[in-house]
Amino acid sequence: MANSYSIGRIFGIPIRVHVTLLIFLPLFAFSFMPVDGPLGLFYGAVGAVGLFGSVVLHEIGHSLVARAKGSRILEILLLPIGGMARLDALPRRPADEIQTALAGPAVSLALGLAGLFGAPYVFSFNPLLAVMVHELGRINIMLVLFNLIPSFPMDGGRVFRAALVPRLGRLPATQLAAKVGRGFAWLFGLWAIWPIFHGGTIRFTLLLIAYFIHQAAGAEARLAEVEARFVHRRAQEGGLWQIPEADVTVGPSPYAQPRAAPKGLFDDLLHKWK
Repeated sequence: MANSYSIGRIFGIPIRVHVTLLIFLPLFAFSFMPVDGPLGLFYGAVGAVGLFGSVVLHEIGHSLVARAKGSRILEILLLPIGGMARLDALPRRPADEIQTALAGPAVSLALGLAGLFGAPYVFSFNPLLAVMVHELGRINIMLVLFNLIPSFPMDGGRVFRAALVPRLGRLPATQLAAKVGRGFAWLFGLWAIWPIFHGGTIRFTLLLIAYFIHQAAGAEARLAEVEARFVHRRAQEGGLWQIPEADVTVGPSPYAQPRAAPKGLFDDLLHKWK
């Protein structure tokens, strides 16, 4: 993809970083700073890298299950609002799509629990690192909850669409899920501009997420219409749906912008883990 750079492969899957993420990464590092000064900035950078490492693992969860179902993984792309796995085709069977969609949140849940329960043990030899581990655990739990909102094409929305397919058929199910997704996008946008909601960076991130969901939901609905018109009967009865020269994205993972550590957070955790 244009304006992105390769940073390696995991399980043979190319990992790419969009140039905008490289611009925003220092802001994430400042947001994660547990204390002031160079030491705090160092651990803030550790937290920022850990956050996007968590996003990569989330997308790897999607990708490995999708690959086991027969899809080919084109790449995983990291953006300032999260990550996405690009596939040549989605698993067509509803059960396979549900498993693919839930694999990412399952990985994030495991990371979240590991961070929350592991932080007190890390504290015994590195208190600042323990704060980062705890914060990453909290954010991963938030990532699970956020992604399970039935807003297509997020993970919860894909589960919602797949659950509708047996009753409605793929095209009507996709159209309904896309409408619900666009509805959630408007809610996110209104939340971002709500007068009592402060925090410019978080507000901007929510607006980006709302725009992404709105556009992606519409694109998925149009792609389903193309499928209904042009894919012949044999492809409809097969295990995978594939349109030549087309690819789809799975598991876009918008996450809450990590807020700056509240004053006293380090002291509170110190008291908690003593």
